[in-house]
Amino acid sequence: MHKSALFMALLIALLLVGYFGYRHYVKARALLQAWADANGYKILHARRSNLLMPLGMYFSTSKYQVVYHVAVFDASIRRIRSAWVRLGTYWTGAMDGDAVEVKWEHEDPA
Repeated sequence: MHKSALFMALLIALLLVGYFGYRHYVKARALLQAWADANGYKILHARRSNLLMPLGMYFSTSKYQVVYHVAVFDASIRRIRSAWVRLGTYWTGAMDGDAVEVKWEHEDPA
């Protein structure tokens, strides 16, 4: 009986970890899409990236934040732009729906 109870506890723990991981992923994707919609962009490509990001973002991103490398079509200027998009705050991660930081590639800062 002891082994079956331990197995059930382990199974429940794994299911909970999987559920919260999936929820975090869904929330991050929804936040990314909301950012694109709010700015009039159409997402052409979005790849989650934890290692290959600019150094400034790499050293200031927490494990709770999600970083995507995106290619978007900007209808206002009619061209494709690429950027690094960091979602969430340092402490709450992607659960904070207002925190989106964008670092555009191949563009001079204005």
